[in-house]
Amino acid sequence: MDVLTEDEILDQYSSSSKGNNAKVRYSDLPSGWGNARYEREEIDLENLDEFIARMENRRYNRIMSPSTIAAGTDLRVYPFPRRFPAAKDLDESKLLHEDTTFIIVDKPPMLPTQPDASNYFENCPGCVATNLGEFTNLAGEVVDRPLLCHRVDLCVSGCVVLSKDENGQAVFSRLQRERKVKKVYKAVTKEPVPLGMHCHWMWGEMTKRGNSGGPPCILLSHEVPVSRRKAKNWTRCILEVVKSEPIDVDPNNQFGYDPGTEQHYESTIRLVTGRKHQVRAMLSSLGAPIIRDTLYGPIKGMTLDMLNAGGEEAMAMDMAIEQCRSPQQPIGLQAHAILFGGIKARAGTPWWGDGNDSTQ
Repeated sequence: MDVLTEDEILDQYSSSSKGNNAKVRYSDLPSGWGNARYEREEIDLENLDEFIARMENRRYNRIMSPSTIAAGTDLRVYPFPRRFPAAKDLDESKLLHEDTTFIIVDKPPMLPTQPDASNYFENCPGCVATNLGEFTNLAGEVVDRPLLCHRVDLCVSGCVVLSKDENGQAVFSRLQRERKVKKVYKAVTKEPVPLGMHCHWMWGEMTKRGNSGGPPCILLSHEVPVSRRKAKNWTRCILEVVKSEPIDVDPNNQFGYDPGTEQHYESTIRLVTGRKHQVRAMLSSLGAPIIRDTLYGPIKGMTLDMLNAGGEEAMAMDMAIEQCRSPQQPIGLQAHAILFGGIKARAGTPWWGDGNDSTQ
């Protein structure tokens, strides 16, 4: 069958201000903190284990300059911060686009987009500011540290957009709400992904910021909510699989992935909605999890509908969820291209190669 070329896919997109402030807040204090009315009676009665659990789940402001700390303030100190060696890989060769407002880089895998709680510097904004040289905004002012416009998972590589000022963040946020930001992903699986448009449903509570309970993976349903009232509790996830073709994974890839003798497939995916872990969760539920994705591989072909069915299916899914772990190595997913406001950027060759076995 005839398939679209990559350029034809990107050419299908056409991108035609002052939106809400989209400034990324790396952390925030709980509501009422520092207020005399803040309820501390229950906290005074908690034991050590409860205190540690509360500290782990709380979000904090990061102290960025010499400050006077009020008595009774809880502090979190990291004598051994988490390190990200991939920080050195975000160099000038990864700069895809720069104008008076936006910067787009090709993020290497295993480099976080946002700062880790223990490390403010080894992340996309920090490395762009440190490794890529001095940037100036429209007013000619030096940008100390660009602002993040969206997120890409730690284990995923590809296009990340940053802004030189808060206005750019607001514009990008507005374009996202209006679905004028177009994203193309490339994914590698060991099973072919069904072509066409796929619409799944994500339980709304699982996507809310700050939720720490429940499984670490996002669970989907393939069944449409039976009523509009029930649909309010669900978040719709839509993507289109444009191509899914056999490829040869480079056996000499830099991350030590051994493709063995198994057939691999590279899929080109257009996002219609952009939800947390959407591509990873949807491909796994379709029976084609992304290679090395230890968070979604164990629940291959499973959906929330199995839990609703109960019995052995629900027990099998519970056991599979217990095996889900966050990936500690790059997975076969790349944010390949992004288009918005007349700007187009495309990432370089992903870590698994261009689809041709280099040993042949």
